[in-house]
Amino acid sequence: MKYLIHTIALIMLLFFAACGDFYVFENEPDSWDGVTMRVLCDSNYVMEGDSMPLLVDFSPVNPDSGAVYWFIPDTVIAKIRHNTLFAKTAGELKLVAVSNNGRLQDTARVTVFEHWDTDRLEFSNAYDKVIYANITVGGKEWNPETQTVAAFVNERVAGVAEAREDHGIRYARIRIWSYADEYAGYVTLRCYDRTRYRLYSTLGVDFSVDPTLGTLSELYPVNF
Repeated sequence: MKYLIHTIALIMLLFFAACGDFYVFENEPDSWDGVTMRVLCDSNYVMEGDSMPLLVDFSPVNPDSGAVYWFIPDTVIAKIRHNTLFAKTAGELKLVAVSNNGRLQDTARVTVFEHWDTDRLEFSNAYDKVIYANITVGGKEWNPETQTVAAFVNERVAGVAEAREDHGIRYARIRIWSYADEYAGYVTLRCYDRTRYRLYSTLGVDFSVDPTLGTLSELYPVNF
């Protein structure tokens, strides 16, 4: 009988989620029979077009080893398929996870941000600045396969770091473009880590000071 009640509750949950509303528990559950459930992502950042696996942690163990149901209030920003969130367009959303038995629930915040599109920067901007950099993220060497680094001028993407190697020296070249009326703008650098779904920022430089920063023999340090 108790399994029938749980099944009915989950059917109601699915119905209300399909209508765009969340099922509301009378008392929002955070534990059941000594078991807690926690979503393994909170305040995460996902770039448009990327996907993020959705995972939970049960402590001490999953009470029924059943599936976890995921819900979001806005399917315009993202969609969920097979325990994976697919980012569609910029925005913020609240992610809700509900255990199979309907007794446990947890939430997380996810921010989807615009794709760092730099395809036409060279053709639409008048000035450029180049940084020959040694990039580290969390004290470790930058991994260009999983960590995208971009430059922003007045909050607009103005360049993306490229991994280079010359004379056995590995470095990043960041070519930064800027409109004529933003020539005196301030450059900030950001790093998107798509393995941890985190967004980092570091202090920038004045665009108008030194058209080139760093050399192969003395790379400019960029630390996130």
